Amino acid sequence: MKIIDVHAHDGVWDLPEPHNYDLLGETMPDFIADLDKDNVSNCFISSVEALIGDLIKGNELTYADASEDERIFAYTYYDPTRVDESLREIEKYKNNPKFIGFKSRPEYHKIDIDDSSYVPLLEAAEHLDKPILLHCFPISDAYALANALKSSTAKVIMVHACNDKYHEAMSVINKFENVFVEPVTSNHYPGKIRSIINTIGYERLLFGSDYGLMSRERIIRTYTEAYLSSIEHEAIFSGNSRELFKL
Repeated sequence: MKIIDVHAHDGVWDLPEPHNYDLLGETMPDFIADLDKDNVSNCFISSVEALIGDLIKGNELTYADASEDERIFAYTYYDPTRVDESLREIEKYKNNPKFIGFKSRPEYHKIDIDDSSYVPLLEAAEHLDKPILLHCFPISDAYALANALKSSTAKVIMVHACNDKYHEAMSVINKFENVFVEPVTSNHYPGKIRSIINTIGYERLLFGSDYGLMSRERIIRTYTEAYLSSIEHEAIFSGNSRELFKL
């Protein structure tokens, strides 16, 4: 079965050794070859450069890379420390056929999603009806997200599910039907996938690999222990994403 990968990186990471990552797809030929190998029907990428360096150049390069293959779509990166520039980036790419949604990483910027600097992103996500792929690693991110969504109907994909604090995170966001979960982490937590399904339902779980940092094979293996039914498997690996992203 073809899979949809909602979480992949475009660009090169400069990480100190030792680390627990695979570091793949740093050139587009390698990236595209792995789409073929991993049986990926669609892949959504965000810019490493926009996160750690040049916001404008990073988004530009990522949209250019997405144009190299019909299966690849791009998130516009939003930097809450550069709100005006981020809004201009949203305006620039909102009609681009490769535009699939938004990406941001509150922890990196040391600004929570319920801060006023994120209000324009939430409003844009509502207005354009595009999801936000939101890095959520510390448990504080779950509480900030719940607080932000008290006054927003934006669709948000909680990436990483707050790492090992996923039990608590799911209880915090469970009532928000506009929150979806992509639970990938480099550390493996046995039972995490099934626990999330038992709490929020398989209909809100999406497959993402964190590709660029990790291989898809590595992440797919973490789903085998959840003993997914055929209905759950189809929904998580493609169906839920097709519906959310209107593919």
